[in-house]
Amino acid sequence: LIEISTDLCNYAFAELGRVMRNMENIQTLKFGPGPRFPTPEFGFNIGPECADSIVSVIGQCDHVNNLVFQRCTFGGEFAKIAVALNSKPQLEKLSLANSRIGRDGCVALGTALECWEASRLNQLDLSYCDIDDDGLQTLVAGITHCNPLHLRLSGNMISDEGLKALVDGITNCSALKQLSLSRNHRISAAGLGYLSVYLESESCSLVVLSLYGVRIGDDGAAALADGLKSNTSLKHLRFFIEDISITAVGWSAFSRLLCDTSSINNTYSSNHTLEVIGDYSMDCFFHRDITLNRSHQQYAAMYKILLNHTDFQLQSFFQWDLKFLPLVADWFDKALVINDSSWVQHRRYVFPREELQRKKLSALYQYVRGIPVLEVSDYYIKAMQKSSAKRRMTKRFSINRLFIHSK
Repeated sequence: LIEISTDLCNYAFAELGRVMRNMENIQTLKFGPGPRFPTPEFGFNIGPECADSIVSVIGQCDHVNNLVFQRCTFGGEFAKIAVALNSKPQLEKLSLANSRIGRDGCVALGTALECWEASRLNQLDLSYCDIDDDGLQTLVAGITHCNPLHLRLSGNMISDEGLKALVDGITNCSALKQLSLSRNHRISAAGLGYLSVYLESESCSLVVLSLYGVRIGDDGAAALADGLKSNTSLKHLRFFIEDISITAVGWSAFSRLLCDTSSINNTYSSNHTLEVIGDYSMDCFFHRDITLNRSHQQYAAMYKILLNHTDFQLQSFFQWDLKFLPLVADWFDKALVINDSSWVQHRRYVFPREELQRKKLSALYQYVRGIPVLEVSDYYIKAMQKSSAKRRMTKRFSINRLFIHSK
């Protein structure tokens, strides 16, 4: 790590660049205020000469992988630095946190990111950069091209329109694992609706979504829950309970997302991937379902079905006739094996073998009992169809005879 103070004089910058030219072990360059600016609320204004010096240093460090600018105010000078980034596709981390790059800087950075071929960028941190919707729209193409693993956009001035533009772009970012939109106070439920579309898309691979400081509300909670119904990647949906203005209506949407008890099929199709909603202090709202997801995702659906359904209504499977019966028996046998396994013994949700056997026999009995009704119904329908066809044939034959006699 080489940490460079941006209040170095130009001569010192030039000397530093010459020293670092052949230092292949330099992996990280960090530019930030020097000792004259010890408090975080003050940044450093990058003037033309300082920007030229930074460009010179970056250009002479061919092996740098991580580039960090912290608490810098660039004004219009970031465009120069962005041009220097065109030749740095090997960067794995680019951080501009707490630095103001301006609208022109967004355009220049977006262009630079688009120029990178075979990008290796893992982390792009643009938190607290005063980026608005227009600035974000100029960045989206570059972000999409680089396909980063982690994207941080916290503390900016992004609203619903900017979020829509971002979603349109990151739909093609199949590698994106973490997205932070925290403290973008202009985002509303409408914007979360756009985000919901991304969450339910097949290309979404997000594992962590941070929305700290975003006023989600009941409508936003419902939108997020809808988007996460078929999502199998997101494990952490993070926010502060005091920031979100969610009532019982919104919590109910999240509860149904984790376990919809309206039918066995809906319980099976619930979300068994989410491990955190809000933060760990909110486990009390849906402790059982979150614990099941967190303990063993593979068996969460099975346990939710067993815990929430005493009688198994299997009428929707009658179309399979008796071919479905072995599947029911196998499912309960698997549940018995899992229930007896070592991983679940220390958990709270263990069923007595007798209870599982009773559920198995009850389900098999109800299924077999329903089959004769199905067969009688099928026989009646087929008999009616046959009788109707016979009547049509008799009527056609009578008409033909009448026609012949009249001739």
